[in-house]
Amino acid sequence: MEKLKAVIIEDEEVSRDILKNYLITYCPDVNLVGEAANIEEGEKLIEKENPAIVFLDIEMPYGNGFDLLERIKNINFEVVFITAYSNYAIKAINLSASSYILKPIDIDELVN
Repeated sequence: MEKLKAVIIEDEEVSRDILKNYLITYCPDVNLVGEAANIEEGEKLIEKENPAIVFLDIEMPYGNGFDLLERIKNINFEVVFITAYSNYAIKAINLSASSYILKPIDIDELVN
């Protein structure tokens, strides 16, 4: 079975590292192919890697995850929003997010 290509777009290095370690340890069907710290890098990473899953922080400097999605012409990947702000849940769901995970990330939420 082919692994699902995934990227992490998250401005906080500690959060990126935690998520990366969880994915490597608990999600053997996921192949993490890149990370980005802001929406500019994230857009380039998505275009380059064509991932199946994007783990996307909402609040980042110089724009947010929703801004990034508006910049992408063809969203052909699943979006898993990762944020510390529960008030974004409705907007994320309305944008057809595949999932919504609150920080700090709970491993049970990630693997289910």
